[in-house]
Amino acid sequence: MTLPEEPKSAIGNLADLEDGQIALSRYIVKRADGLYVNLSRLDSPADFADFVERTFALGLYFRALDYAQFQSLLYDDPASREQAAPAEVFLALDIATFRPQRQSLYKELRIQRGEAIYLFEPIYLDAASDEQAVEDSASSPRQQFAGGLLETRAWLDVDEFIASAWTRGVRFGIDIAALREGIQLDKPERRVVARSRPFVAGKNAEVTEQAPGLHRNNAPRRLLGDRVDLRQFETRYPQVAVGLRLVKKSPRTLGVDGRDVTGEALPAPLPKDFDLARMAGAGTLLSREADGEFLLASVCGFLTIDTRSHQFSVTDKIVSHEGVSARTTGDLMLTGEEYEQHGEIQEKRVVTCRSITAFADVFGSIVSTGGTVRLKQNLVGGSASNDDGDIIVEGVASGATLIAPHGCVTLKRADNCTIIARQVVIERATLCDIVADALSLELAEACAAAAKSIQVQSARVRKEIGNVFLLLLPDASTEEAAIVALHEKRAALDKEIAAHRAKLDVLRGDKDVTSYLRLASKLRRGEVTLTPEQEAGWRRFSAVVAPVLKTCSLLAEAINELVVQSTGMGLKIDEALAAAEQPAANWRARLSASKARRGSVRCRSSSPIRR
Repeated sequence: MTLPEEPKSAIGNLADLEDGQIALSRYIVKRADGLYVNLSRLDSPADFADFVERTFALGLYFRALDYAQFQSLLYDDPASREQAAPAEVFLALDIATFRPQRQSLYKELRIQRGEAIYLFEPIYLDAASDEQAVEDSASSPRQQFAGGLLETRAWLDVDEFIASAWTRGVRFGIDIAALREGIQLDKPERRVVARSRPFVAGKNAEVTEQAPGLHRNNAPRRLLGDRVDLRQFETRYPQVAVGLRLVKKSPRTLGVDGRDVTGEALPAPLPKDFDLARMAGAGTLLSREADGEFLLASVCGFLTIDTRSHQFSVTDKIVSHEGVSARTTGDLMLTGEEYEQHGEIQEKRVVTCRSITAFADVFGSIVSTGGTVRLKQNLVGGSASNDDGDIIVEGVASGATLIAPHGCVTLKRADNCTIIARQVVIERATLCDIVADALSLELAEACAAAAKSIQVQSARVRKEIGNVFLLLLPDASTEEAAIVALHEKRAALDKEIAAHRAKLDVLRGDKDVTSYLRLASKLRRGEVTLTPEQEAGWRRFSAVVAPVLKTCSLLAEAINELVVQSTGMGLKIDEALAAAEQPAANWRARLSASKARRGSVRCRSSSPIRR
């Protein structure tokens, strides 16, 4: 048995190129030990692919092909090769002719689901008719007798198989080890000889939180004694300091393209990317630093993340777009000065805060400790209270309770509401119960109101139910008692004044005192002059009446003081009487100005204070 001769080389010179030969490209170098590819001359994989296509199209094949290097030259990017890679790489031992007799030994491949399948089976040829094919077989032939004819086993060749598969559309991913095993099979069997390389997906750009506590904690709020409040979440609106790193952008990682068995690229999907600057809202800034791209807080305040635009904002007020419900926020207890809610506040939810502006309907309860409660839409079935501020409802208040003991409640329309406030201003009220210090109604329908001051522009019956207005007056009994006490004090003063005056009149009616006062008056006017003997008698007379005159002087001073007190007491009595009768006077003035239909208003007030 003789071994087959090595196939003749099909490489020729460009000057005297014969049929069936091929000239090497400038980047293919032929050496004694085989063909090499000069990488410095290879501009792109497309150049090498053109050479390979031309080689197989001429009916040639690469002998002793380095298939791994062959695939790398075809499909790898030259720029991705390492700098330390050799300047030349081995390709194959030679290029030989793929004879037609040998080509007929190879069948079609079935390509499905990214795999190429080949039916391997033993091949037997008539030694006389297929002598050349037998001689070109890589293995020693085996003889068998069948029907008196000599048959010889022919063997497939790996290099020829690669060339045949190329012309049949399989240009990537051939498993050389599986191919060698399939060639050695002694019975028919289908085997996968080539597989696609799936793409490796990249990684989308991501945002990573940098500061603890930025993520809203939806766990139930913990109370003392290891109890929890299932109506509230742990944290909803975290506060941040200036300069704090909020989030970091992790850049996207590109994927690795795959390759189909046909040689077509299977591009990896482009990972998603985003511009971190677009996520910088009010109170934040973008910072590109050595260790990455960050979003920083430029002011101190509350952190808000818009779930629709994914924008971060830091403001001195809390802004929420998600609404208040058992699913989103639970009950809220906020410490900020201002709160904006753009979503609905659902029923049975309680929001405790200071100033609040609600842009959607409110069905729950708002409890404010001060500031202003402003509802842009409707308050339906819920409540709003403000301990030290105003409440304004720009929509409709229906079946609601509004309480502002130290502020003003301003409504456009109120239906079946209970309202308690220092001041109430309503454009139209229907079936409402109102208690206030000052009440102003443009239109009242079947309302019951009690106030210190009431002003109604128009009132009318609704379903045969009229309006009832009750004026709240001060406690008359207390004021009457105060006025009676003032009268008693004044009477006591007048009685004391009369007693002092009676004593003074008795002293001044004494004969000696009357004579002394008459003579003293004449002496002051110069009508009488005294001799030296009379002056001595006058001094003795003055000494006798001096104690009585001193007593008269003290009584006169006491009478003057008591008169001043009595006059002041009279002024106080007049002021108390005027203040007591002022509410009734005001009520009568406002009632006379009202435009009420007959029978639509019933007015009640306490009786005026008697003088």
